[in-house]
Amino acid sequence: MPTTPSIRNRLMAIVALTIIFAVQSTSHAADVTLFADDFDSGTSAAHWSTISDGGDFTADFAFDYSTRGIAPAPNTTGGTTIGMHLTVNSTDATPALDAVNAYLNSMTFEGDYILRFDMWLNYNGGAGGGTGSTQFALIGVGHSAAQSVWANSPTSDGHWFGITGEGGDSNDYRAYRGAQLLSVDESTLSAISRNHTDVFYQTFFTSPTYESQGAPGKHWVEVEVSYIAGVLEWHINGRLFAIREEPNIAPGAIMLGLMDTFTSIASPATDTFALFDNVRVVAPDCDNNAQPDFAEIAADPELDCNSNDFLDTCETLSDGDFDDDGDVDLTDFDGFVDCLAGPDILLTNPSNPCEALCLQAFDNGGDDSVDLADFSAFQRSLTISAIPPRPAGAPTGTQLAAEIAGLSRVDREARILAEITSGNVPGFLREFVPINVSRVIASNTVNATYFVSNDYLAAGIERDFVRMPMSPLIAQPIADAFDCLLPTRRMVNDIYTQATTKLAPQPISPTTTDIARMTTMLRHHRIVEGQQGALPLTNLIGGIKKDVVITTQLPANPNKVAIYGWHQLNGSPIQPLYLGHVDFYADYSHGIRLVYKTMIVDGVEMPVAQVLADPQLNVLISDEGVLTSPSY
Repeated sequence: MPTTPSIRNRLMAIVALTIIFAVQSTSHAADVTLFADDFDSGTSAAHWSTISDGGDFTADFAFDYSTRGIAPAPNTTGGTTIGMHLTVNSTDATPALDAVNAYLNSMTFEGDYILRFDMWLNYNGGAGGGTGSTQFALIGVGHSAAQSVWANSPTSDGHWFGITGEGGDSNDYRAYRGAQLLSVDESTLSAISRNHTDVFYQTFFTSPTYESQGAPGKHWVEVEVSYIAGVLEWHINGRLFAIREEPNIAPGAIMLGLMDTFTSIASPATDTFALFDNVRVVAPDCDNNAQPDFAEIAADPELDCNSNDFLDTCETLSDGDFDDDGDVDLTDFDGFVDCLAGPDILLTNPSNPCEALCLQAFDNGGDDSVDLADFSAFQRSLTISAIPPRPAGAPTGTQLAAEIAGLSRVDREARILAEITSGNVPGFLREFVPINVSRVIASNTVNATYFVSNDYLAAGIERDFVRMPMSPLIAQPIADAFDCLLPTRRMVNDIYTQATTKLAPQPISPTTTDIARMTTMLRHHRIVEGQQGALPLTNLIGGIKKDVVITTQLPANPNKVAIYGWHQLNGSPIQPLYLGHVDFYADYSHGIRLVYKTMIVDGVEMPVAQVLADPQLNVLISDEGVLTSPSY
């Protein structure tokens, strides 16, 4: 293929994009507390109201649980042991199906918020419970607080979860939308069953720490239900238990409760109860001004001048990227036009926060104006990539993960393919970084450079992206659409060697969870992000995934996927080249790294496919010899 200086310049421009998209991930700096109750004052009963269907319950909002031999809750300060104590089907000798809900008095929550608390779910008997021991702790958001909410109420409202203490029901882990008990996929649970016998629960609540393996009873656990950007999540002790899209949860009350769906009475009844302590509701507060971010934007939309649902004061924009989505495109051009003031017209006006954002994104000359002199700089910032600009309104990484978590494998991959090929890719993945290699070929040293994505394929934006494991059935079309190939084994080794961010692999055992489940993929992504911390997203990263690779063995192994890598810190890969999975298989450990289709060999531009097929040059990027079919 003939080479031209213009094509080579484009390759070099791809490298230069590192400068354009050097944007750090922005996270909420703090939370603001909307409500907190540690029950220590003895006056908490005034803050809560209780509702029950049958009235067979007790509620004590100043219960000293040390009288039951229970130690202070995990988030207690000062060693106090006062909490909210609930019982149900407990006040007489008549068996009854009943529940009690505790709601905050005249307090509703909307927008983005997180409910956190410590919970102890007690039951009579030993492991597995005794007679009448099975009851469910209840946790809910978005309630009217005007009715009883439990499994036997057809008018239940809000969004709520239930959990047994000793695993005495076939549906120990439950998620509801109003009166509807959701299926595992609708929920979407991290396990493949609602029964405590599922390996996910068995390996999380292990005996003897938890008396009844697979269930959290007779032990303090930290519970969190969050509603952020239309995504509802349920966590216990930091582990994701369920996630789903709920874009329209109405403002409402939080709910803590207890229900008994069996007529048998616990014996002794006093041994079956729920404790709640250190209840708090917080909201994201990125500017740390004690005001929820969503409330500030609702009260003054100009605080979010670029309409990306994030306070402008918390953003650090790269050149030209007015909407802070990681690319510079026509949407940003519209922002430039809105910000354009004219030659030498100062734009500084502290009373208008939009002007500050205009200056940050477009004032290349540093003269406190956005004028035609800045337009040429804006043009130079335009994204140069085969990856389309990110569509307006595209879901963030978490939103997409929540949407697809309950889908079938086929439907999940169809959505991932549609989102990524449409351009729903974070900005840092639009840059390709150079990998420089040298090999001795026919007694001559040959130098070459090929270009790879600095991380694995992901959806979303810098503030909220999720790496998306996928099968080669969709990875190959994505690579084709973006003028790329998948890497070889030798490339994977070279990429790891030259990575500037090397992280230790974080395996998740296939014996403890369904590793092909989207919730597991999201969990692993968040583990990696915890490792990565404040390290720049633009760094070339290694050690976090096995690569889906191309290999000379693919023609002899049709309908298979080849995986390799996941290098340890000592440089040794966990995964040798392996073709034992069918080609529609993908799990949390798989990653898709893109290789740009053109490379430079001794200063001459060549297609990567041509180099792989060359009898001599293939050694630059292949350790298996000639590769004539570099695709799936």
